[in-house]
Amino acid sequence: MDTNKGQAQRCAPRLMGGGGLPLLAMFALWCLPSPVQANQVASAREAYQAGQAAQDAKLRRALFTQGMELARARLARQADDPEGMYWLALNMGAEALERGKLSALPVVPRMEQILLTLDKANPGFEEAGAARVLGRLYYLAPAVISIGSNAKAKQFLLRAVALAPDHPGNLAFAADFLLDHGDKVQARQFAERCLVRLGARDFGRDAREWRELARHVLEETR
Repeated sequence: MDTNKGQAQRCAPRLMGGGGLPLLAMFALWCLPSPVQANQVASAREAYQAGQAAQDAKLRRALFTQGMELARARLARQADDPEGMYWLALNMGAEALERGKLSALPVVPRMEQILLTLDKANPGFEEAGAARVLGRLYYLAPAVISIGSNAKAKQFLLRAVALAPDHPGNLAFAADFLLDHGDKVQARQFAERCLVRLGARDFGRDAREWRELARHVLEETR
């Protein structure tokens, strides 16, 4: 049974009372578990994932900030720790975006250096996570005032697919790039493979973005 649903069902009989549904509605939020707080996460990965799920902007930023602290603590113990490097980069980017896109631009070069180091030392970590994120960064970042580069984007996106060909994120990001640069045949092949992989197991919150990208590619390559 879903934990949240089960807890709400257990609360309901106590809340019905003489008021029926209005009383239940009044106390519905009280019955459900509170959102994850910044001090409740144990790892930089958990902090990032909880931040992505949080509805409150202040809580998101607090979680991403704690994620950076937890990642830096790992790197203080072991400078080449792949988990520390990967989740430091992702939490840095997410926290900066909470302050606005212009605030994120100065952070991008630092993320790039961390991920380049990780890609060289441990390219297979998180199913080619460093190459995947680098490729997306190079594709989406401005070219003049930041690190944007179509050549580097293609290099790292295809590298991610080569390293982890069954990861739907690698396939979705590569398909999106290739569609935008005229290779509709390869883009469609990657999009089709992406959707097959997404149907095989649960890939968490990121799956929604990957599915939308893959479906867009299929629509544009009919």
